[in-house]
Amino acid sequence: MRTESTPGARGPVFCGVDTHADSHWLCVLDWRGRKVLSRQFPADAAGYEALAGAIAAAGEPACVAMEGTSSYGAGLTRHLASLGMPVREALSPARMQRRRPGQGKCDEADAERAARTAMSGSKLGTPKSQDGWVDGVRCMLAARSGAVKARTSAINTARSLLTTAPEGLRSRFRGMGGPRLMEELPSVRAEGALGAALGALADLWEA
Repeated sequence: MRTESTPGARGPVFCGVDTHADSHWLCVLDWRGRKVLSRQFPADAAGYEALAGAIAAAGEPACVAMEGTSSYGAGLTRHLASLGMPVREALSPARMQRRRPGQGKCDEADAERAARTAMSGSKLGTPKSQDGWVDGVRCMLAARSGAVKARTSAINTARSLLTTAPEGLRSRFRGMGGPRLMEELPSVRAEGALGAALGALADLWEA
């Protein structure tokens, strides 16, 4: 999908990008605020290349404002930055304020608003670095958080299954702490679906 308002403007241009998991929408304005280009690109390597090429063809990018530079727009942010383009984070609170109750989302309009934010120079932030030790720590913390949640979920599921288990099995684990309960699960000899489920949880815990 694509709309163009004026021929390519040679000179400084201001760009806005509305980012999503599968596609990004680019809007380019010339120095007078006239729309030069409004177009959707796929959120993949080929799409990043095409989007960067569209910006370069329109003019010299003075600012590329983008929401989600550390989420959906992370890959595009890295690509544009590697080409020397000045990428800035369009701060999200402005986006929340501009929509009235019941007002729908329009990717093209959001991209244009980001471009006009780039042109105004206000409500812009510096994208978070995706390289180096800071991002490494962030990734490790995210992985640890996911692992903790998975282990907690396994304990809760095991307790739920044991609540309705035969009395002999239920009494064996009554009052037992979560970690010890999970360590004892491999020794359970239960038949049918209950035995299979508890065995799967034991395997998950030990993984």
